[in-house]
Amino acid sequence: MSQTILHMTGPAARGVRVGAPMLRDLLDVLVDAVQQSVRVRAEGRSRAAGPTPVWLDRAATFVVEIQPGSTQLVLDAEKLGDLVPEKFARLSTFEPLDPRATCLDVFVEALDDALAGKPDSDLYDDGLVETLTRFARVLDHDVDSFEIRNGRTRIFDRQSVDSLRQLRRSIPADQRVRVAGKLDLLKHSNRIFALLMPGIDLRGVVVADADFTRFGQLLGQQVIVSGTAKFRPSGKVLRVEAEQIVAAEGDTTPWESAPQPLFSELETRSLRVPQGPRSGVAALFGQWPGDETDEDFESAVRDLS
Repeated sequence: MSQTILHMTGPAARGVRVGAPMLRDLLDVLVDAVQQSVRVRAEGRSRAAGPTPVWLDRAATFVVEIQPGSTQLVLDAEKLGDLVPEKFARLSTFEPLDPRATCLDVFVEALDDALAGKPDSDLYDDGLVETLTRFARVLDHDVDSFEIRNGRTRIFDRQSVDSLRQLRRSIPADQRVRVAGKLDLLKHSNRIFALLMPGIDLRGVVVADADFTRFGQLLGQQVIVSGTAKFRPSGKVLRVEAEQIVAAEGDTTPWESAPQPLFSELETRSLRVPQGPRSGVAALFGQWPGDETDEDFESAVRDLS
């Protein structure tokens, strides 16, 4: 089993006796974040409609021990290749993951990429980043910060939460798309596919209400995929959640380009301009002549109407 240590500091870190609400919030977000990190590596997405798959419950299993002394949690997990051999027993070229890694190893790798703000990372998506920001609830329980040690030490504090929130704001909104390319890969076990397009291998996942079985006959053919594009912070497409895959007919050139976000998050701070004695509202004071008649004023208003 691989060992990960979570060491907390602050008034609430009182050795092996910790507040139940704090422990509840910590384990709540930790379990969700570990599950979603593993799902990203297996399916290319952190969340999906419906109940949590049985394989994911097994893959994201870990045990917790609170050690004497300072508040320190020791987390242990078995290798993914042993827990879920049908998905992680061997390396894959589509979602490269060492089967000797544990769910905790996968989690800290995703956390590292998110905290570093890597704009083209494949290890997180908007859903996982949102979950990671919920660690703020742990800090609300008089916890100043906590260290996560797994190979190396990373510190999580209020600044970490702020950087994660900024990262999530930088991810472009989902977008309806239609793309065309050669259907190069289909995996029934996790409903993923790959589309060969000029200059890019587009990854995707088929949503639950689509009939996955009939897509096999399209493998190796030129197809058109309709669905929703998810983007990275850089603006590059992360995946397409496909609702429909059909054989291409006629000229598909208009859809053979990678999806591009049409809109991005507006940075409101760029709209705020400091006002001085000669700018903003202050610049208007004293500018109205004030010596016109009522008839002149009404005439000016009519001219503007």
